[in-house]
Amino acid sequence: MSTDLSTLFAEQQTNVIDWHGPLYSLYDLPATAAGVHIQFVAAASGRPQGLRLRVRGGAFQFGDVTHTDLSLWCDTAPDRFTIPIRWRARGARSLRIWNAWRVGEVTQAWIGNAGMRVSEDEPGRLTLRCSDGEGPPDFDDLIAVVTLV
Repeated sequence: MSTDLSTLFAEQQTNVIDWHGPLYSLYDLPATAAGVHIQFVAAASGRPQGLRLRVRGGAFQFGDVTHTDLSLWCDTAPDRFTIPIRWRARGARSLRIWNAWRVGEVTQAWIGNAGMRVSEDEPGRLTLRCSDGEGPPDFDDLIAVVTLV
């Protein structure tokens, strides 16, 4: 492969390209869920793999603490967990997810051969097969199941 995936995403100026089927740099989840349940199924060794989530028009709720942007890492998070979302009553909303990985202390995303294959197993339940940006595309770098609750 002579052109990496991040170049294809940039050239087409989109978050989804056709590369042997649909391939996403980030995925827009329905901004109606009360929460997101994540199950890390498998992660390649070598680089710590993770998911990034960003919400607009609301916040992820952890007790009294709220966040709009989260990094969730396979090497530190539980294998399965639920993140509640508290939406504002008015205004635009979005809920996005993408894969990330760490090289040393630096979080990487959207570079090299990063991308996600997304399949909807059933309504509200998605499997993400993620390729980090290092080396040739490998959609077994991180496999996670995301269920909207």
